[in-house]
Amino acid sequence: MDVITVSQAISSTKDRILECALDLFLSDGYKGLSMRKIALCADISPTAIYRHYNDKEALFHIILKRGFTMLINYLKPALKGETPLDRLKLSVQYYLDFMIEKPKYCELIFIKNESRDELASHEELRAYSKTTFDFDTQRIQECMDEGDLKQDSASEVSLLLLSTYVGFFSLYVSGLLPRSEAQLKELYWKSMNRIFEGLNA
Repeated sequence: MDVITVSQAISSTKDRILECALDLFLSDGYKGLSMRKIALCADISPTAIYRHYNDKEALFHIILKRGFTMLINYLKPALKGETPLDRLKLSVQYYLDFMIEKPKYCELIFIKNESRDELASHEELRAYSKTTFDFDTQRIQECMDEGDLKQDSASEVSLLLLSTYVGFFSLYVSGLLPRSEAQLKELYWKSMNRIFEGLNA
């Protein structure tokens, strides 16, 4: 019989708290979120939750950081692409994978107004967000340097791609896009290829 250590039990409880906090934040919003509600969802006492997290703001920040860390971990394998254009297109693909596989975190970091407010006012959170934005910007600049894309502002093109990701996901969660993964991918790449055609040198 497997024996669960104290550290494993604590880690499991902390993960359960984070998942409950994420679900409740998405359903109730930050203002409707309380440590008592999260504790009830996680099946622990209202006092026990404070052994793991100080307050809901700290918990919210941890969830946001977790979401951005997940996203950058999705994007990093794009660096294995052989050419700058391969790496950019892999990055574009991994954004879609993140959207499909981690929709809750995608909604958290890209859609929720409270998340944008926190990113605007919290320097450490802005740094997490900037890491993902800079990743795309670097891929785009490499393509411009190689001649795969016409010369332009790499950061502005990165903003265009990010706006497309966010808009696409917003339509997806609103039920306005196909639920079939194959159809969704086909439509996504049709949209992205149109953008690339306009950016071609």
